[in-house]
Amino acid sequence: MRIKIGIVWFRHDLRLRDNQALTDAAEQCDVVLPVYVFDERLYKEQTPNGFRQIGVYRAQLILDSVLNLKKSLQEKNIDLIVRIGKAEEIIYEIADQVKSSWVFCNRERAPEEEFIQDKLENRLWQIGQELRFSRGKMLYHTGDLPFPVRHTPDTYAAFYREVGKIVPVRKPLPIPDKMLPYMGSVESESIPTLIDLGFKSNEIPGEGFRFKGGESEGLKKLDEFIKNNFKVSSIKTNRRNKDEVLITHLSPYINAGVLSPKTLYESINQFMGNKFHSNRASCIIHGLMRRDFLKLLEKKYKTKIFDKAGIKGNEQYDLKHEMDKFWLWANAKTGIPIVDAFMRELNNTGFISYEGRRILSQFLIEELQVNWQLGAEYFQSKLVDYNPCSNWGNWNIMAGVAYDTKEDRYCSIITKARKLDPHGDFVRKWIPELAGLNDNIIHEPDKANSEDLKNSNIELGKDYPLPVVDTEKWV
Repeated sequence: MRIKIGIVWFRHDLRLRDNQALTDAAEQCDVVLPVYVFDERLYKEQTPNGFRQIGVYRAQLILDSVLNLKKSLQEKNIDLIVRIGKAEEIIYEIADQVKSSWVFCNRERAPEEEFIQDKLENRLWQIGQELRFSRGKMLYHTGDLPFPVRHTPDTYAAFYREVGKIVPVRKPLPIPDKMLPYMGSVESESIPTLIDLGFKSNEIPGEGFRFKGGESEGLKKLDEFIKNNFKVSSIKTNRRNKDEVLITHLSPYINAGVLSPKTLYESINQFMGNKFHSNRASCIIHGLMRRDFLKLLEKKYKTKIFDKAGIKGNEQYDLKHEMDKFWLWANAKTGIPIVDAFMRELNNTGFISYEGRRILSQFLIEELQVNWQLGAEYFQSKLVDYNPCSNWGNWNIMAGVAYDTKEDRYCSIITKARKLDPHGDFVRKWIPELAGLNDNIIHEPDKANSEDLKNSNIELGKDYPLPVVDTEKWV
């Protein structure tokens, strides 16, 4: 009797818990053969505007996560086959070599990933094998939704009304308790280094890199988050405020696939009835639901989400492809402290809060009038927690080319800065050259008098840039 061999193709799901593809393979096959491919195109090829597709912070998180996955599997006497190359070619070669019954994977929807899936599926058909897709990456199972994907509501408010407290969230899957290893010989390469992936030694993250990858690390962070009574970071310091911007730092683990949305949901949902925690828990759960909403929009509108006219097909702003202005923004040289502070944080850590992303995108679009696609690509390259649907979907909204865009949402950058960082501590952390300025002027150094600047040892235009936009309109 032929042994059924199931290849599990790990992608953005680098975990054992709540992994639908792994569970399906364990249930339907006699043995499992896990494979991960570092697709060389994602590290060598660039975005249309010349940025890395995967920046160094996300690359480091992926490396950590693959190493942790390999160790976790080895503890179950199963090895993870690691290769570098083109995923559709390598998976096909292994499937042909071991004569597997099926290749299991969680379906991806980004254009490049769909291209790879389709090519692999076609090649497997030629040798009588099948690519079996699983749906386990979202909070909700699409089969549980009250509408087909093509009828997904165009606004989050409408989506929440139809789904929010109505559709139950499935329990996360346990680690399969019966997984037998493939006993044949399959070539595996060493897990590459950042240098192997094309990064230079001076690009390798130092102490400022705050996210260590891996399922074990993600579960540890989640456990600490729960045990510390939902203690979160905030941009505001030395002040308790109901409007503070809460930052859990869990999104990199969700988007790398080392934690599933359902695992996070189950862990925090028990606190929803607790008055002290309910607002924070509700915000996080809304974040997970909104993540699903943006994924469904991408499925509904496909490549439109990447077009300059967006899913609406109608540009709201007359945005120019002006690289000089763009690089002032990307290099944190706008002369607007809150903007430059968020950009320095992004460039030095790969992470910024949701509010920081909104401020940076608003400034690029509404103040500099620069093509929003440049900003979306730059975020793609830099963000440690990048996922295409959330990133491009949110940029669609900020650029006014999504149906979820609110009219007259404009707010003064300085007003936002004073609300988020009332004492200037965040600005001082990332722009130390402004540290000597008083709280009341740190967000507007161009309005400081000559004596204040002299006492703070600052020469505007030399030590810190003059504003690149007219700030008088924010008075």
